[in-house]
Amino acid sequence: GHKRPIGKDIFGDTVIWDLDNHSTPHVLVCGATGSGKSVCVRSTIEYGLAAKIEDVVILDPKYEFLHYNGRGCLVKNEIEDIEETMARLVLDMNNLVKKGKKRMTLVIFDEFADALSQSKGDKLPPEVLSNMDDELRLQVAKGLEENLRILLQKGRSCGFRAMAGTQRASVKVITGDAKVNFPVQICFRVPRTVDSMVVLDEAGAEALAGQGDGLIKSPEYRDTVRFQAFYKS
Repeated sequence: GHKRPIGKDIFGDTVIWDLDNHSTPHVLVCGATGSGKSVCVRSTIEYGLAAKIEDVVILDPKYEFLHYNGRGCLVKNEIEDIEETMARLVLDMNNLVKKGKKRMTLVIFDEFADALSQSKGDKLPPEVLSNMDDELRLQVAKGLEENLRILLQKGRSCGFRAMAGTQRASVKVITGDAKVNFPVQICFRVPRTVDSMVVLDEAGAEALAGQGDGLIKSPEYRDTVRFQAFYKS
């Protein structure tokens, strides 16, 4: 199976994200600088490679994961490339759904709140659009946020799994609707109680110690669980 160990809870039990569980397909992870968020994202990439997941796609607008290029991962950094890749993933997914096929694809979308705010959709430069076929151009025109939403909602049945990371608990991006698509929510230390409320619907993440001290809400666990994240370098 594909059980990604996230860390250990206060009883010493391993906290997991089960990528095979239909009720936990996608994870939202939030945390300020030094909280352990980047390490959690990096560990998930390492896990994906170790588990030999067929496709690992990294959307990385902050250029933090460049060293994964060519290691069996597809890494995209420029907003135009991120938009095109997301549109291609949706088309891939539609294709799999039509054929009744499944393929495990792990999508890591780091600093996704920033990328969504920069999204150009159908306002992409003509020279970028002119290199695309009609189908891709139409899909890109729907915009990054809409394509992400489609991928999260429809992709779970054919093997798409996503982890979206952000430093900022932006109310504009992490809406109630958005959270429905991320059944697993992980929050490392954030600056304010309101940030914790946005991600987890409860206070607490503002009081964490940093360095991988985290809270996780998941259909797998009855209550919010405090854990210490694993460090996988």
